[in-house]
Amino acid sequence: MAPDITTAVLNTTVEKPKVDGGKGRAFVTFLAGNADYIKGVVGLAKGLRKTKTMYPLVVAILPDVPQEHRKILVSQGCIVKEIAPVYPPPNQTQFAMAYYVINYSKLRIFEVQLVFV
Repeated sequence: MAPDITTAVLNTTVEKPKVDGGKGRAFVTFLAGNADYIKGVVGLAKGLRKTKTMYPLVVAILPDVPQEHRKILVSQGCIVKEIAPVYPPPNQTQFAMAYYVINYSKLRIFEVQLVFV
């Protein structure tokens, strides 16, 4: 059984989408680590705002994303959801290198629950 996902939404409010009820719809992206990938997510957030999309941007992050980057995402209007990393089974580590953890963890996006206020 998969571990529970810890979520963190930092001081953000999202309006319900109006089209089709739109309930549970959002753009979702993934962020891990403390590298410059934050710049790409900020660019995505700005681009979506510029198009006046009615759907929020949810950023699924791993625990290693620094607090500073989380604050930047929230300031850009993103919904930040922390997800647990997915590790290969212990008996399979000889075949799975450490960088695969990031790719496995992306599957957690399907577990992210959207809650609109």
